[in-house]
Amino acid sequence: MKILVWLVSLVPAMMLTSDLFAQDEPNALIGSQLYRSYCFVCHGPDGKSRGPVAEKLNYEPADLTSERYQTKDVKDLAAVIGGYRRMDGSDMPNWSVVLSEADLLDIAAYTSVITRGDLRTRGDTRRGRVIFKRACAACHGSSGTGRGLLAHMIGISMIDFTKTAAMQEMSDEELVDIIRDGKGVYMPSWQESITDNEIVDVASYVRLLAR
Repeated sequence: MKILVWLVSLVPAMMLTSDLFAQDEPNALIGSQLYRSYCFVCHGPDGKSRGPVAEKLNYEPADLTSERYQTKDVKDLAAVIGGYRRMDGSDMPNWSVVLSEADLLDIAAYTSVITRGDLRTRGDTRRGRVIFKRACAACHGSSGTGRGLLAHMIGISMIDFTKTAAMQEMSDEELVDIIRDGKGVYMPSWQESITDNEIVDVASYVRLLAR
């Protein structure tokens, strides 16, 4: 019991640690907005059709939904968008001239999920990351592997959010419901502590953790 009391008292201190404000993860929600501003005119709304400029110029843009692009990680996609890893003869602008590195990463994050339209484009993953570090890391671990200090001390097994196969078994709605309503003995309901929008933000960030 003394250990539990000590751990509970430790959680508020963990909320204030500086790593809450470490470098942000790429944000697919912001990326979707940037995509509409800069990419839609050529690649179309779905990433695989001609946008209005491509139609006007009779230009065939790259199919962003193809395996060639969907199998790249976000950093590699950002490099392509920025013009650093472009094939010779490409007519695509070097967007690094006008967009920041963070913007390129956000567009790449959206491009990586453009075929799925999942949670990563619905919530603010940057805000979700801060909430996760503050409220969830004690049990789920700071990187989402399920090896949090509290979970270890109590001796409970947590799901590893970084395991793609395990997370694919859980639907977006199920993930949101678990955060909102709780599950089992140890997963509490968060609906009285954070807003519905923040619950979606956390769920969106958790989806980003799977590699």
